[in-house]
Amino acid sequence: MELKAHFSDLHKVIIEHLEQAETEIIGAIAWFTDRDIFDVLCRKAQSGVKVAIALIGDEINQGRGGLNFQRLENLGGQVIFLPPGSRDEPTMHHKFCVIDGITVINGSYNWSHKARSNDENIMVATDAAAFAVKYLAAFEGVAARAGQGSLVIADTDAARRRLEMIRNLIMLGEEADVAQQLGKLRPVAEALQLERIIVALDKGEYRLALEAIETYLRRATAIVVAGQYEIPRLRLQLEALELRLESMSDEKAEQERRLIIFNRRHDDALGGLIQRVLKARAVLARQLAATNTQTAESSVAVATAEAEAEEAERAYEEYAEQHEELQHAEPLPRLDAEADLELKQLYRKACSLCHPDKFGDDMKANAHAVFVELQSAYRSNDFTWIREIHDKLKAGGLPDARSHTLNEVEVLRAAIAELEHAITRLVAELRELQASDAIRMMAAAGATETDWPVFFERQRKYLETQLERIEQDIRELQTEETVTL
Repeated sequence: MELKAHFSDLHKVIIEHLEQAETEIIGAIAWFTDRDIFDVLCRKAQSGVKVAIALIGDEINQGRGGLNFQRLENLGGQVIFLPPGSRDEPTMHHKFCVIDGITVINGSYNWSHKARSNDENIMVATDAAAFAVKYLAAFEGVAARAGQGSLVIADTDAARRRLEMIRNLIMLGEEADVAQQLGKLRPVAEALQLERIIVALDKGEYRLALEAIETYLRRATAIVVAGQYEIPRLRLQLEALELRLESMSDEKAEQERRLIIFNRRHDDALGGLIQRVLKARAVLARQLAATNTQTAESSVAVATAEAEAEEAERAYEEYAEQHEELQHAEPLPRLDAEADLELKQLYRKACSLCHPDKFGDDMKANAHAVFVELQSAYRSNDFTWIREIHDKLKAGGLPDARSHTLNEVEVLRAAIAELEHAITRLVAELRELQASDAIRMMAAAGATETDWPVFFERQRKYLETQLERIEQDIRELQTEETVTL
């Protein structure tokens, strides 16, 4: 599964993915008024793509001036309106879409014109069939509330009954008939956490399979008896938040890594020249301060000139120290496009296994230590180090995230609230980073490292012109002082 966080032009991102749909578009969107997205759905439905959407049946979606959803239905689409929330049935606040059963779009963004101007974000998960199944199940639950369920998706009760059939077949010695039932469980194995059972049955380890089935059935029964039917929904919500957090963390880490690389390449290409410019500015500022001390009548002018000289000297000293450190730092490996992509993918796999916000308090400290080490390896472009961390995690270095382990409603709700807060904080950090002068300069330099030399050459010519002008000012000032003397 590949994750990507988006923070701008969200309707364009959504449209881009919808345009790629080949078989089906299934979505539950609280409010939908964006005509551009609607037109894409209509075109897709007309071309034979299955389109099914669930919306809140309120004034926003059904009032005057809204979208003509009858047009979509006339083209073969399915539009489900759910009643606004009540005490017994909370308002449907979903904002997700599943495309061709493998791409999931989820986040805080409603498909509305108003949302375009809001501070929103979405996550796009591609190559995510197992994750998509869970959202298709959520859609089916929404559709069932409106009496319009129609998809074949993960159904907990149906899976429980099928497992009971498999158990009975094994106990009767009719293992040959197990395969047919097993085939119907495979598509929902991950969504319903049946992997252990599937593996045991595939290997013919029927005693282990029976034990796993009994454990699953006892747990399923206990959940129903306890009235905790909310657990699957809350787990899906928590998992979605974990993935959104993960995608944003990946985005932030990638921006920071590229910025480190850019700064290193920038220093290699221009550091010495920038240092000469800053030194020349400091010399000129000090000469101007000395001249003002001798000729200025105003003490304010003298103080201002002195402060400017001190600031120029401080800027030079700080940059010279930074330049010296970078020149003696361990060189950053240069990666071609293919190697860079491979590094990102390996990092993201490792990050998904150790992001500290995905764990409870008992494991958070351990996860944080691994996460910090992973960040250092990533910023260093260190393939070997990242692979070592990934392999250790894959071998069982940390337990599953909370979305796969928590079984109590209130604990799940607390974890959801915690992640929502973490996401809000991370979004603010990302926006601050993206608005920084450093990121803006890097963006101006080009999308990839191969674009940067052209930018550096333009900068070199500009800096050389600046240096020449400052040195000329220094010479002229020295000449004036000599004439005065």
